[in-house]
Amino acid sequence: MSFVLVAVNCFILITGYVYYGKETKYYRLATLWIEVLFYSILILLLFYFMFPTEFGFEDVWKNIIPTFYTKGQFSRYWFFTAYVGMFLISPFVNIALKYFDKKQDLAAFLSLFIIFSLLPTILNQDMAFNLNEGYSVLWFVVLYYTGGLLHKYEIFKKLKSNKWLLIYIVCSLISWSIIYILESLGLIETGFGLYSFNCYLSPLYFIGGIALFCVFKNIKITKSFSISMIKFFAPVCFGVYLIHDNMIVDKYVLAKKFAFLANMDPISMIIGIILVGVGIFVACSLIDWIRELLFRKLKVKSRLANLEENIYLKFDNY
Repeated sequence: MSFVLVAVNCFILITGYVYYGKETKYYRLATLWIEVLFYSILILLLFYFMFPTEFGFEDVWKNIIPTFYTKGQFSRYWFFTAYVGMFLISPFVNIALKYFDKKQDLAAFLSLFIIFSLLPTILNQDMAFNLNEGYSVLWFVVLYYTGGLLHKYEIFKKLKSNKWLLIYIVCSLISWSIIYILESLGLIETGFGLYSFNCYLSPLYFIGGIALFCVFKNIKITKSFSISMIKFFAPVCFGVYLIHDNMIVDKYVLAKKFAFLANMDPISMIIGIILVGVGIFVACSLIDWIRELLFRKLKVKSRLANLEENIYLKFDNY
Protein backbone atom coordinates (compact mmCIF):
# COMPACT_ATOMS: atom_id res chain seq x y z
CA MET A 1 0.00 0.00 0.00
CA SER A 2 2.81 2.40 0.81
CA PHE A 3 3.98 2.34 -2.81
CA VAL A 4 0.60 3.25 -4.32
CA LEU A 5 -0.84 5.78 -1.86
CA VAL A 6 0.98 8.56 -3.70
CA ALA A 7 -1.39 8.11 -6.66
CA VAL A 8 -4.04 10.64 -5.58
CA ASN A 9 -1.38 13.22 -4.74
CA CYS A 10 0.19 12.67 -8.17
CA PHE A 11 -3.12 13.26 -9.98
CA ILE A 12 -3.51 16.69 -8.40
CA LEU A 13 0.17 17.55 -8.86
CA ILE A 14 -0.35 16.85 -12.56
CA THR A 15 -3.39 19.15 -12.59
CA GLY A 16 -1.41 21.99 -11.02
CA TYR A 17 1.45 21.42 -13.43
CA VAL A 18 -0.74 21.33 -16.54
CA TYR A 19 -2.83 24.38 -15.65
CA TYR A 20 0.11 26.55 -14.63
CA GLY A 21 0.05 29.80 -16.61
CA LYS A 22 -3.28 28.95 -18.25
CA GLU A 23 -6.56 30.78 -18.05
CA THR A 24 -9.22 29.00 -16.04
CA LYS A 25 -11.89 27.57 -18.33
CA TYR A 26 -15.00 26.61 -16.41
CA TYR A 27 -16.45 24.58 -19.28
CA ARG A 28 -13.83 21.94 -18.46
CA LEU A 29 -15.29 21.53 -14.99
CA ALA A 30 -18.83 21.52 -16.42
CA THR A 31 -17.83 18.76 -18.85
CA LEU A 32 -16.53 16.61 -15.99
CA TRP A 33 -19.67 17.29 -13.96
CA ILE A 34 -21.89 16.17 -16.83
CA GLU A 35 -19.81 13.00 -17.08
CA VAL A 36 -20.34 12.36 -13.37
CA LEU A 37 -24.10 12.83 -13.75
CA PHE A 38 -24.12 10.65 -16.87
CA TYR A 39 -22.69 7.64 -15.08
CA SER A 40 -24.50 8.23 -11.79
CA ILE A 41 -27.91 8.31 -13.45
CA LEU A 42 -27.18 5.66 -16.10
CA ILE A 43 -25.89 3.14 -13.57
CA LEU A 44 -28.86 3.82 -11.30
CA LEU A 45 -31.32 3.21 -14.15
CA LEU A 46 -29.60 0.00 -15.26
CA PHE A 47 -29.61 -1.53 -11.79
CA TYR A 48 -33.10 -0.22 -11.01
CA PHE A 49 -34.49 -2.33 -13.85
CA MET A 50 -32.55 -5.36 -12.59
CA PHE A 51 -33.34 -4.84 -8.87
CA PRO A 52 -36.41 -2.55 -8.74
CA THR A 53 -37.20 -3.28 -5.10
CA GLU A 54 -33.70 -2.29 -3.96
CA PHE A 55 -33.93 1.41 -4.87
CA GLY A 56 -36.09 4.24 -3.60
CA PHE A 57 -36.46 8.00 -3.89
CA GLU A 58 -33.36 8.62 -1.74
CA ASP A 59 -31.23 6.65 -4.19
CA VAL A 60 -32.50 8.78 -7.08
CA TRP A 61 -31.72 11.97 -5.16
CA LYS A 62 -28.24 10.73 -4.23
CA ASN A 63 -27.43 10.05 -7.86
CA ILE A 64 -28.75 13.40 -9.11
CA ILE A 65 -26.40 15.28 -6.78
CA PRO A 66 -23.60 12.73 -6.28
CA THR A 67 -20.94 15.29 -5.36
CA PHE A 68 -22.94 16.85 -2.53
CA TYR A 69 -24.53 13.84 -0.91
CA THR A 70 -22.51 12.62 2.07
CA LYS A 71 -22.64 9.23 3.68
CA GLY A 72 -20.36 8.22 6.51
CA GLN A 73 -16.97 9.86 6.53
CA PHE A 74 -16.68 10.95 2.92
CA SER A 75 -19.02 12.06 0.16
CA ARG A 76 -19.86 10.03 -2.90
CA TYR A 77 -17.10 10.52 -5.46
CA TRP A 78 -15.09 12.33 -2.78
CA PHE A 79 -12.20 12.86 -5.22
CA PHE A 80 -14.34 14.81 -7.65
CA THR A 81 -16.03 16.70 -4.83
CA ALA A 82 -12.64 17.90 -3.58
CA TYR A 83 -11.55 18.54 -7.17
CA VAL A 84 -14.53 20.85 -7.77
CA GLY A 85 -13.63 22.97 -4.76
CA MET A 86 -9.98 23.08 -5.79
CA PHE A 87 -10.89 24.06 -9.35
CA LEU A 88 -13.02 26.98 -8.15
CA ILE A 89 -10.17 28.23 -5.96
CA SER A 90 -7.46 27.63 -8.59
CA PRO A 91 -7.73 31.09 -10.29
CA PHE A 92 -6.55 32.70 -7.05
CA VAL A 93 -3.74 30.17 -6.70
CA ASN A 94 -2.73 30.93 -10.29
CA ILE A 95 -2.45 34.62 -9.43
CA ALA A 96 -0.06 33.78 -6.60
CA LEU A 97 1.99 31.54 -8.89
CA LYS A 98 2.17 34.30 -11.48
CA TYR A 99 3.23 37.18 -9.25
CA PHE A 100 5.19 35.57 -6.41
CA ASP A 101 8.97 35.69 -6.72
CA LYS A 102 11.21 32.79 -5.72
CA LYS A 103 11.48 33.83 -2.06
CA GLN A 104 7.74 34.26 -1.72
CA ASP A 105 7.08 30.91 -3.38
CA LEU A 106 9.59 29.20 -1.10
CA ALA A 107 8.05 30.80 2.00
CA ALA A 108 4.54 29.84 0.86
CA PHE A 109 5.53 26.25 0.06
CA LEU A 110 7.36 25.72 3.35
CA SER A 111 4.45 27.22 5.28
CA LEU A 112 1.95 24.95 3.52
CA PHE A 113 4.17 21.91 4.01
CA ILE A 114 4.71 22.53 7.71
CA ILE A 115 1.13 23.56 8.57
CA PHE A 116 -0.80 21.09 6.40
CA SER A 117 1.54 18.09 6.18
CA LEU A 118 4.31 17.94 8.77
CA LEU A 119 2.53 19.21 11.89
CA PRO A 120 -0.74 17.27 11.37
CA THR A 121 1.35 14.13 10.92
CA ILE A 122 3.58 14.64 13.94
CA LEU A 123 0.70 15.73 16.18
CA ASN A 124 -1.73 13.15 14.74
CA GLN A 125 -4.24 15.99 14.44
CA ASP A 126 -5.62 17.17 11.11
CA MET A 127 -9.01 18.49 12.15
CA ALA A 128 -7.84 22.04 12.96
CA PHE A 129 -8.19 22.88 9.26
CA ASN A 130 -10.64 20.06 8.48
CA LEU A 131 -7.99 18.31 6.35
CA ASN A 132 -9.72 14.93 6.76
CA GLU A 133 -6.47 12.99 6.18
CA GLY A 134 -6.14 14.55 2.73
CA TYR A 135 -9.68 13.82 1.58
CA SER A 136 -10.37 17.54 1.35
CA VAL A 137 -10.45 20.62 -0.85
CA LEU A 138 -7.74 22.32 1.19
CA TRP A 139 -5.22 19.51 0.69
CA PHE A 140 -5.97 19.48 -3.04
CA VAL A 141 -5.25 23.23 -3.16
CA VAL A 142 -1.87 22.60 -1.50
CA LEU A 143 -1.09 19.92 -4.11
CA TYR A 144 -2.28 22.15 -6.96
CA TYR A 145 0.02 24.96 -5.83
CA THR A 146 2.91 22.49 -5.53
CA GLY A 147 2.25 21.21 -9.05
CA GLY A 148 2.37 24.78 -10.30
CA LEU A 149 5.74 25.26 -8.60
CA LEU A 150 7.07 22.12 -10.27
CA HIS A 151 6.23 23.71 -13.62
CA LYS A 152 7.29 27.26 -12.76
CA TYR A 153 10.78 26.31 -11.58
CA GLU A 154 11.13 23.05 -13.56
CA ILE A 155 11.98 21.16 -10.38
CA PHE A 156 11.99 17.85 -12.25
CA LYS A 157 15.18 18.94 -14.03
CA LYS A 158 17.10 19.39 -10.77
CA LEU A 159 17.78 15.65 -10.47
CA LYS A 160 18.04 12.74 -12.86
CA SER A 161 15.19 10.25 -13.07
CA ASN A 162 17.07 7.53 -11.20
CA LYS A 163 17.58 9.84 -8.22
CA TRP A 164 13.93 10.89 -8.19
CA LEU A 165 13.00 7.22 -8.34
CA LEU A 166 15.30 6.49 -5.40
CA ILE A 167 13.59 9.22 -3.34
CA TYR A 168 10.19 7.72 -4.13
CA ILE A 169 11.32 4.21 -3.20
CA VAL A 170 12.99 5.37 0.04
CA CYS A 171 9.86 7.30 1.11
CA SER A 172 7.66 4.30 0.37
CA LEU A 173 9.97 1.87 2.18
CA ILE A 174 10.16 4.09 5.25
CA SER A 175 6.35 4.29 5.36
CA TRP A 176 6.06 0.53 4.97
CA SER A 177 8.73 -0.13 7.61
CA ILE A 178 7.06 2.10 10.18
CA ILE A 179 3.69 0.47 9.58
CA TYR A 180 5.24 -3.03 9.79
CA ILE A 181 7.02 -2.25 13.05
CA LEU A 182 3.93 -0.75 14.64
CA GLU A 183 1.80 -3.69 13.55
CA SER A 184 4.38 -6.09 14.98
CA LEU A 185 4.31 -4.23 18.30
CA GLY A 186 0.54 -4.03 18.30
CA LEU A 187 0.63 -0.23 18.41
CA ILE A 188 -0.86 0.58 15.00
CA GLU A 189 -4.13 1.79 16.55
CA THR A 190 -2.31 4.62 18.29
CA GLY A 191 -0.07 5.54 15.36
CA PHE A 192 0.38 9.07 14.12
CA GLY A 193 -1.09 10.19 10.80
CA LEU A 194 2.22 9.20 9.24
CA TYR A 195 1.37 5.58 9.90
CA SER A 196 -2.15 5.71 8.51
CA PHE A 197 -2.87 3.77 5.33
CA ASN A 198 -5.22 6.53 4.19
CA CYS A 199 -3.25 9.62 5.12
CA TYR A 200 -2.36 11.53 1.96
CA LEU A 201 -1.06 14.34 4.19
CA SER A 202 1.97 12.32 5.29
CA PRO A 203 5.25 14.08 4.37
CA LEU A 204 6.53 10.76 3.06
CA TYR A 205 3.60 10.36 0.67
CA PHE A 206 3.76 14.04 -0.23
CA ILE A 207 7.49 13.98 -1.05
CA GLY A 208 7.21 10.52 -2.60
CA GLY A 209 4.40 11.75 -4.87
CA ILE A 210 6.50 14.70 -6.01
CA ALA A 211 9.42 12.41 -6.72
CA LEU A 212 7.31 9.92 -8.69
CA PHE A 213 5.81 12.79 -10.70
CA CYS A 214 9.31 13.98 -11.58
CA VAL A 215 10.32 10.46 -12.64
CA PHE A 216 7.58 10.29 -15.26
CA LYS A 217 8.01 13.92 -16.28
CA ASN A 218 11.59 13.15 -17.30
CA ILE A 219 10.60 10.16 -19.42
CA LYS A 220 10.77 10.85 -23.15
CA ILE A 221 8.21 8.82 -25.10
CA THR A 222 8.95 8.58 -28.81
CA LYS A 223 7.43 5.29 -29.97
CA SER A 224 4.21 5.84 -31.90
CA PHE A 225 2.51 2.80 -30.34
CA SER A 226 3.12 4.10 -26.82
CA ILE A 227 1.86 7.54 -27.79
CA SER A 228 -1.26 6.02 -29.33
CA MET A 229 -1.97 4.01 -26.17
CA ILE A 230 -1.59 7.10 -24.00
CA LYS A 231 -3.88 9.12 -26.26
CA PHE A 232 -6.49 6.36 -26.06
CA PHE A 233 -6.42 5.76 -22.30
CA ALA A 234 -5.81 9.30 -21.03
CA PRO A 235 -9.31 10.67 -21.85
CA VAL A 236 -11.08 7.65 -20.34
CA CYS A 237 -9.24 7.40 -17.00
CA PHE A 238 -11.75 9.64 -15.26
CA GLY A 239 -14.55 7.45 -16.57
CA VAL A 240 -12.81 4.36 -15.17
CA TYR A 241 -12.89 6.00 -11.75
CA LEU A 242 -16.57 6.96 -12.08
CA ILE A 243 -17.63 3.47 -13.12
CA HIS A 244 -15.71 1.21 -10.77
CA ASP A 245 -15.98 3.54 -7.75
CA ASN A 246 -19.74 3.97 -8.10
CA MET A 247 -21.42 2.71 -4.92
CA ILE A 248 -24.01 0.71 -6.83
CA VAL A 249 -21.36 -1.02 -8.95
CA ASP A 250 -19.34 -1.67 -5.82
CA LYS A 251 -22.32 -3.25 -4.04
CA TYR A 252 -23.69 -5.41 -6.86
CA VAL A 253 -20.62 -6.13 -8.99
CA LEU A 254 -17.36 -5.81 -7.09
CA ALA A 255 -18.02 -6.29 -3.36
CA LYS A 256 -16.56 -9.57 -2.05
CA LYS A 257 -16.16 -10.93 -5.59
CA PHE A 258 -12.38 -11.18 -5.32
CA ALA A 259 -12.02 -12.22 -1.69
CA PHE A 260 -10.73 -15.60 -2.90
CA LEU A 261 -7.43 -13.92 -3.78
CA ALA A 262 -6.66 -13.61 -0.06
CA ASN A 263 -6.50 -17.42 0.21
CA MET A 264 -3.80 -17.76 -2.45
CA ASP A 265 -0.07 -17.95 -1.86
CA PRO A 266 1.69 -14.54 -1.96
CA ILE A 267 2.96 -14.79 -5.54
CA SER A 268 -0.35 -16.00 -6.95
CA MET A 269 -2.20 -13.35 -4.96
CA ILE A 270 -0.02 -10.56 -6.37
CA ILE A 271 -0.46 -11.84 -9.92
CA GLY A 272 -4.20 -12.21 -9.37
CA ILE A 273 -4.56 -8.68 -7.99
CA ILE A 274 -2.67 -7.26 -10.97
CA LEU A 275 -4.77 -9.22 -13.46
CA VAL A 276 -8.04 -8.21 -11.78
CA GLY A 277 -6.94 -4.58 -11.65
CA VAL A 278 -5.92 -4.56 -15.31
CA GLY A 279 -9.14 -6.33 -16.27
CA ILE A 280 -11.32 -3.79 -14.46
CA PHE A 281 -9.34 -0.90 -15.95
CA VAL A 282 -9.59 -2.21 -19.52
CA ALA A 283 -13.30 -3.07 -19.22
CA CYS A 284 -14.18 0.35 -17.79
CA SER A 285 -11.96 2.04 -20.39
CA LEU A 286 -13.87 0.40 -23.23
CA ILE A 287 -17.17 1.47 -21.68
CA ASP A 288 -15.99 5.04 -21.31
CA TRP A 289 -14.60 5.02 -24.86
CA ILE A 290 -18.21 4.59 -26.05
CA ARG A 291 -19.27 7.45 -23.78
CA GLU A 292 -16.45 9.59 -25.20
CA LEU A 293 -17.62 8.92 -28.77
CA LEU A 294 -21.18 9.87 -27.75
CA PHE A 295 -20.03 13.12 -26.15
CA ARG A 296 -17.98 13.98 -29.23
CA LYS A 297 -20.96 13.29 -31.45
CA LEU A 298 -23.10 15.58 -29.32
CA LYS A 299 -20.26 18.14 -29.19
CA VAL A 300 -20.67 18.47 -25.43
CA LYS A 301 -17.29 20.08 -24.80
CA SER A 302 -17.45 22.55 -27.69
CA ARG A 303 -21.03 23.56 -26.83
CA LEU A 304 -20.06 24.25 -23.23
CA ALA A 305 -16.97 26.17 -24.38
CA ASN A 306 -19.12 28.33 -26.66
CA LEU A 307 -21.63 28.89 -23.85
CA GLU A 308 -18.89 30.10 -21.53
CA GLU A 309 -17.49 32.38 -24.23
CA ASN A 310 -20.92 33.89 -24.89
CA ILE A 311 -21.44 34.53 -21.18
CA TYR A 312 -18.10 36.37 -21.03
CA LEU A 313 -19.04 38.44 -24.08
CA LYS A 314 -22.33 39.47 -22.49
CA PHE A 315 -20.56 40.54 -19.32
CA ASP A 316 -18.03 42.51 -21.37
CA ASN A 317 -20.86 44.42 -23.05
CA TYR A 318 -22.19 45.74 -19.73
